[in-house]
Amino acid sequence: MTDEITFKRARNKENREIRFRQIKEAAVCLFDSMPYHAISLSKIGDIINFTRANLYKYVTSKEDIYLYILLDETYETAEELNDNLILDNLLDTRDFSSIWTKTIMKHPRFLKLFSLLYTMIEQNSELESLIEFKNRLFSITASIVRMVRHNFPEFTNTEAMKVIDYATSLIISRYPVCYPSKLQKEAVEKSEHSYEFPDFEETYREGLIFIINGIKLAKF
Repeated sequence: MTDEITFKRARNKENREIRFRQIKEAAVCLFDSMPYHAISLSKIGDIINFTRANLYKYVTSKEDIYLYILLDETYETAEELNDNLILDNLLDTRDFSSIWTKTIMKHPRFLKLFSLLYTMIEQNSELESLIEFKNRLFSITASIVRMVRHNFPEFTNTEAMKVIDYATSLIISRYPVCYPSKLQKEAVEKSEHSYEFPDFEETYREGLIFIINGIKLAKF
């Protein structure tokens, strides 16, 4: 009897994981094809033939779904950063910044989601989901601290955290400016002033160089 109960629990857990993976895949499909504000639980459910009632068995809001998707994207990005930044020879500031930037550019979904994290996704998430997200994100951040300190051993943990903090702040600030909506583009085109939207990769790399050099200078 005990073995049967254990099996049922394991099967239920497996089925739940499958369903949640299907929900995330549907949410990713929508995120890649329409603005975040246009996505709803109903649209996610339509893709996988789930009613809202069925969705609520697994999630309480679309924000909770995108927290988990962002975690997946952050894990993948951090793993590639680790492969590219932990080398036998230490990287100087320019090479480190260039490799970091080229690596995150390979993960556009991560960039877009992170740019929405603090103003839209977290603001509307459930507390329990947000706590779990924060705990797991801090764990990933700790691994990135090691990448920074590997190349800049003179940095303390606090200084390495500053690099990460300012680098992620650059994503939040630069991404919306460099990737405007159709409406924003049209407004600029019809305005009285000539304006060219900046290149994200170029300005992000420059910003990261400024951050690292600034922390170095502040040590003296």
